[in-house]
Amino acid sequence: MAKLEVFQNGNFSSGEPVYQIGSKYKDGEYGEYGEYDIVVFDPMTKSQAEKKLAEMQPAAAAPKKKAAKLKIPSKVELELLTKAELEKEMRKHGLELDRRETKGALIKQSAAFLKGK
Repeated sequence: MAKLEVFQNGNFSSGEPVYQIGSKYKDGEYGEYGEYDIVVFDPMTKSQAEKKLAEMQPAAAAPKKKAAKLKIPSKVELELLTKAELEKEMRKHGLELDRRETKGALIKQSAAFLKGK
């Protein structure tokens, strides 16, 4: 679907502009209602139309953040962590550890998992 936008489409009887929401056709193309494919036909003031558009496209208002690349810890760095810290660190990488295991076993599992990344 093309990008939705607020556009003026006439005037109220008071002379105040009427706004609607739709997507603009490609250059030179016209639809049943003119240059825009109207999605919301309700006549609105500009502020009402902008509010409605924001409700319809909440993702457009907040840009997506890129996921930060995780630093892969070395085996030596893993050995410096407690079992609880090791469990928490490995969750960030997608590995669930069982703290009932020995610390040595957890480090072996973690190192093997990280080696495959």
